[in-house]
Amino acid sequence: MRLKEVVTLVQQLSPSLKLGLDSSPIKPISGMSKSDGRLLFHTATKTPLTIEAFRQHATHFDDQLVVFSSSGKRLFGFRQENHWLLFK
Repeated sequence: MRLKEVVTLVQQLSPSLKLGLDSSPIKPISGMSKSDGRLLFHTATKTPLTIEAFRQHATHFDDQLVVFSSSGKRLFGFRQENHWLLFK
């Protein structure tokens, strides 16, 4: 999945949805960074980004970056559950 695809797919979703990694328990995505052509989602804190914050931060990155978790796992999709948008 590329950043451009994620931005396009979340356009119609509620800006208040929180971002997280699909795991048990959910790991909140609290930040993003670029490294070697990858966009890394970080889970450093318990305070999750919302879709609104994600959109604001995403404008600072190349939209062709491939999306990964900070542990190096490539993310291929997401699903919505309650107030969360969970990446897998």
